[in-house]
Amino acid sequence: MKVLFLDCFSGISGDMTVGALVDLGVKPSTLEWELSKLALGDFHMHFEREQRQNIEGVKFGIHEGATHTHEQDEHEHHDCCGHEHGHEHEHAHAHGHAHESHAHTHEHEHGEHGHHHHEDEHAHDHDHGAEVHHHEHPHAHGRSHSQIRALIEASELSLFVKKHALAIFERIAVAEGKIHGQPPADVTFHEVGALDSIADIVCACVGIEALGVEKVFVSSLHEGRGTIACAHGTFPLPAPATMEILTGIPLGQIDEPHELITPTGAAIVAEFGAAFGPMPKLKTEKIGYGIGTRHLESRPNVLRAVLGELVTE
Repeated sequence: MKVLFLDCFSGISGDMTVGALVDLGVKPSTLEWELSKLALGDFHMHFEREQRQNIEGVKFGIHEGATHTHEQDEHEHHDCCGHEHGHEHEHAHAHGHAHESHAHTHEHEHGEHGHHHHEDEHAHDHDHGAEVHHHEHPHAHGRSHSQIRALIEASELSLFVKKHALAIFERIAVAEGKIHGQPPADVTFHEVGALDSIADIVCACVGIEALGVEKVFVSSLHEGRGTIACAHGTFPLPAPATMEILTGIPLGQIDEPHELITPTGAAIVAEFGAAFGPMPKLKTEKIGYGIGTRHLESRPNVLRAVLGELVTE
């Protein structure tokens, strides 16, 4: 049985999950193509190889708009839903432009350029980073949970991705709705947060399916200490939504003064986690690292993902 073990020794977020899956071998072009099945407006995806305390992995990011600026790269968006994307650029980039059903693939290696044309796929891969631009009609407003549900349900995503993406969004919306006293359908993911959430959740589901994973195991979960500044004030960690989502799942704290588990990361492991605790006995196939935004003092801010065969005796 092929399984995935998520080692959350330094927490987990949606973008860390996607980065780790790419480091395990999921192609950026696959994620871009699947995400393009949703009417998300203009967006810009990039995958950078970065390091945290000498541990190298993949940093995933996405921005609204077809282009990005240095200010956007340094931007961190964080609300009570815990969506957080900060970016630093390293290495060379690949560029792609997808227009509806037309696609182009550009592969750059050692200064050589190859151009391949396909009717229904646009991709751009690079061993040291990939950068993708997708153009559709802009969506200027935030999206409610019910709108996101409709968007996913109407798409041509696989049944697996639809099922789990909808369930993950449901977990977040139920938690936020309980906290704020509103029906889950009315919970709104505003502007950048909506794009971050959809990209993180859909790409995580796509990546797990693409790797052929049959079961996901998750390490013990530990959150940092201190407080977090939300749109509604200052709260102690764990964030309210994170605690709600992880109800029934063991959760402790470590002496690190930062949020380590975002609600999106919590919802992903709550949805896929078959068990929480030590790594099961595996015949390891590959190890990947998803890079987090923070530079922590006590540990590298990375998510370690182990792909392998479950050993049964």
